[in-house]
Amino acid sequence: MTTNLLTQTVREDLKIVQDTLSDIRCLAKLHYLLHHPRSTDKLMDESYDSLKELNLKEIGYALTSVLDLQRIFPLVNNITVSGTGSLSGIIVLVNGDEVQLKAAKGLPGHVANDSIFKVGDGAIGWVVKCGKSLVIDDIEKDLRFNKQQFQWYLGKTVLCVPIRARGRVVGVISVNSKKSGDSYTDNDVRFLETIAAYVAIAIRNTDLYERLKNPNKLDHFTSTYYDKNHKYLPVTLRSIKTGAFAGCDLYLQTVVNDENKYLLYCKGNNLFDDERKESFVKKNINKIYVAKNGNAQYLRYMETNLEQVVHDEMATLHERVHIVYEVATNMMTDALKDSSVGITVERARDWTTVALDFMLRDKEVYSHLMEMLAYDKNVMRHSVNTAILGLLFGYYLEMPVNDLLTLGTGLLLHDIGKAKIDHSMMKKDMEELTKEEREQMRKHTDLGFILLSNSGNLPMEACLIAKQHHERYNGKGYPDGLKGEEIHYYSRITRILDEFEIRMSKNTPNDSNAAFNVLQNMVKGMDGNFDKGILKKFIDFLQVSAGEESDEAQHKVVELVE
Repeated sequence: MTTNLLTQTVREDLKIVQDTLSDIRCLAKLHYLLHHPRSTDKLMDESYDSLKELNLKEIGYALTSVLDLQRIFPLVNNITVSGTGSLSGIIVLVNGDEVQLKAAKGLPGHVANDSIFKVGDGAIGWVVKCGKSLVIDDIEKDLRFNKQQFQWYLGKTVLCVPIRARGRVVGVISVNSKKSGDSYTDNDVRFLETIAAYVAIAIRNTDLYERLKNPNKLDHFTSTYYDKNHKYLPVTLRSIKTGAFAGCDLYLQTVVNDENKYLLYCKGNNLFDDERKESFVKKNINKIYVAKNGNAQYLRYMETNLEQVVHDEMATLHERVHIVYEVATNMMTDALKDSSVGITVERARDWTTVALDFMLRDKEVYSHLMEMLAYDKNVMRHSVNTAILGLLFGYYLEMPVNDLLTLGTGLLLHDIGKAKIDHSMMKKDMEELTKEEREQMRKHTDLGFILLSNSGNLPMEACLIAKQHHERYNGKGYPDGLKGEEIHYYSRITRILDEFEIRMSKNTPNDSNAAFNVLQNMVKGMDGNFDKGILKKFIDFLQVSAGEESDEAQHKVVELVE
C-alpha cells in the first residue's frame, strides 16, 4: 500500500520535472533562434524571410506550450523585431479604452516605462477598432493618425497586426523602422500575423488553464444549479419579493439528525406581505430556498446573478450575450403568464440596466447581440428582439443613458397587454384572426398602458410605448388615431422597430437579403405609416451595424425614404 502511494507520488513529481524541462527546452530554443538566426540551417538563404518559414512551427509550438503570458510577451517582442529586421517594436493588450504595454524593444526607457495609455486615434487605435493589419510607409505624412502617439515609433515605417482572441481584438503587435530602410512587405505582414495567431492560441490556452483552476461565474452558477446532490437553491429576499423567484414555492432549511432538510414555508403567490417580511427579519432567517425544477428555473437563477455573469471576462463574450438573451426571453414568458405587473416591471428594469451597462462597457457586445436575434414569430422573443434593437438604435442616436433605460424597459414591455388576451390568438398572424379576434387583439395596447401606468414604477414615456406603438404617422393607426408628433417620440421609434421585427420573422431563415427586402417593403408599401426622419436613421443604423456603409441596395432604400 505504502509502495503504491510512494510510486504515485514519484510519478507525479517526475511529470512536473518533465513538464518543466520541456518548457525550458522550448524557451532555450527560442533564445537560440533569436541570437543565432542564421546558424540553424547552413543551406538556408541569408534573408529573414527564410528564417521565418523554417522556424515558425517551432516558434509556434514553443509559444503555445507556455502558460505564463508574462514570459511570452518579451519573447514575442524579440522574435518580431528580429524576424522583421526592425529597430524597435512593442506589444500591447487592450483593456476597454486603454492599452497596456506588455513588452518593448528599442524604445527610450522613459517611453517604455509609461505602461498604460489611451487607445486614441493613432495606428494602434486604428488596428484595435478595425481589427485589421496596418502597414504605414511614412507615419509623419499619414494624415489618418494622431501625431501625439509618434513617441511609440522610431523612424517612419510601421507595421501593426491585431491579436484576436475571445472573439475580439485583445492586443496589438507593432514593429517599426526596418534596418535596411525598406518598407514592410507582404511577407512581413504574414510573419507577424502568424505570430499573432500563436499568441492568441497562447492566450486562449491560458484562459482555459485559468478556467480549469477557477471556473468562470457562468460555469460556477450552472454547475451549482445542476448539482444533483443539492435539490434546492438559496435565494435572496429581493429575488422572491420583486424578482425572478416571485411566485415560487419557498422552503426553509433545517437540520434533522445532522442532515439538511427543507420545509415548505410559502406556497406559490402567497408570498411576502410586509408583516411576513418583518417576521423573517425578527427571526433572523438569512437563507430561503426554492426548488430546482427545469430550465425556466435555471434561467431565473441566472437572472438573479446576471450582473456578475456579464462582467466576468473569463466567460466568452458569446456565452455572456447568449445568457442575457435567454434570460430576457424567459422573463417575458413569465410576464405573459399574467404574473404581477409590478414584479414584471422590476425584473424588466433590472434586466435593461444590466444589458445596457454590458453594452456600454464593451462595444464588441453590439455585433454579438445583433447576431443573437432570433426572428421566429415567437411572441416573447419578439419583445426581446425589439428591446435589443431599440437599445442599440438608441445608442446610435446618442440618447442619454437614462433615456435609453426608459426606452429599453418600455420596449421590453410594449406587448404586456397581451397577458390579458386569449393566448391562443397570439399563435396566429393578424391575417389569420377573425374580425372579432382582431378587435380583441387590438385591445392589448390600452390594456398594456393601464397595467404599466397603474404599477407606479415606470416613467410615463415607457407606459405610452405600450399604448401608442400601433399608432401611424398618418393618423390611421390605433387605438386613438394620433397623427405625426402627437405620437410620443419613443412610440414612433417603437412603431418602426415593431414592424421591422415582425416582418423579419416572416422571412425565410438564412435569407441574406431579408433586412433589405423588409426595409424596401416598409418604405414602398407602407408609406405614411412611419416618421420618415426616424426611419431613415434606422436604415443608416442597420447599414453601420452590418458593416455595409457603401452597399448600393441599402442606399437605394434611403433614397426612397427621402
